Amino acid sequence: MKKIFSVVLIALMFSMLCVGAVACNEQEEEDEGVKYVDYSLENSYEVERLEDKELVSYLPKDVTPKYGLIFYVGTAISPEYYDYLGQALARAGYVVAIPKGCKGFAYMMYTETEVAFSRYPNIEFFVGGHSQGGGAAVKRVQENLEKVKGAVLYAPLCYSTDTIKDSGKPTLLLEATKDNVLTQDMKSDAKSRLPSSREEHMLEGCHMSFSTMDKDFTLSLFNDGPLTNEQKQAQKDETVKFTLAFMKSVVAL
Repeated sequence: MKKIFSVVLIALMFSMLCVGAVACNEQEEEDEGVKYVDYSLENSYEVERLEDKELVSYLPKDVTPKYGLIFYVGTAISPEYYDYLGQALARAGYVVAIPKGCKGFAYMMYTETEVAFSRYPNIEFFVGGHSQGGGAAVKRVQENLEKVKGAVLYAPLCYSTDTIKDSGKPTLLLEATKDNVLTQDMKSDAKSRLPSSREEHMLEGCHMSFSTMDKDFTLSLFNDGPLTNEQKQAQKDETVKFTLAFMKSVVAL
C-alpha cells in the first residue's frame, strides 16, 4: 500500500511540474518581443502625447511601461501647464495621465471613478496633484488603497475629512518657500492628513511655479513669488528630480 501511495504521489508531482513548465512556456510566448521598462536604469525614451475629451496622456514610445502617475491639476490650471512634468516622467518610462473632466477643479468636481484606471488597466499608478489637485489626489488614494502605489503631492490644499495618514502608502510632499497662495493653516492641515513617514522637501520657489502658468501677472494676482525665470526653471527641475527619485525608490521595493 505504501509503495502504491508513493508511486501516485510521484506521478502527481511530475504532473504538477509539467503544468508549471507549460505555463512558463506560455508566459514566455506572451512576453516574446515585448520590451518592458527597466526602472533601475536612467531611461530616456521618446514621448508620445495623446489627448481626448477625458485625458491628456504621456507615454514612452516603443516600450511597455509598468508604472505611471495620475495627476490632478491645480485650481483653474489647464493640463498643458504641466507638460514639463508629463514629458520628463514619460521619458523615464512612466505613463502620465492628466484627467480633463474636472476642468481644473479636481476637488470640487471630484467623481467616484477615475477613467485612467480603466484606460490603462495594466499600469500600477501613483496618484498626485498640485494645490486643489493635491487634495483630490489624497481623496483618490484614500478610496483606492488597493490600486495605488503612493501619493505625489505639490503644495496640496485639502478639504473635508479626507486623509491618508494611516494608509501606509509611500508619500512625497513638495512645498515652496515663497508660497503665498496657501496660508500656514492650510499647509499645516494638509500635513496632518499625510503619513508621518512621508518624504518631504522644501523647494526654493512659489506655489504657481509647480506649473508653467507662472507669468508675472499670475503671480501678482496671488501675491505669489516673485521669481526670476531662472528660479522658476530651477523649481521645475527640482520637482522632476525629487518626483522621479521617489517613484524609482518605491517601485524598487
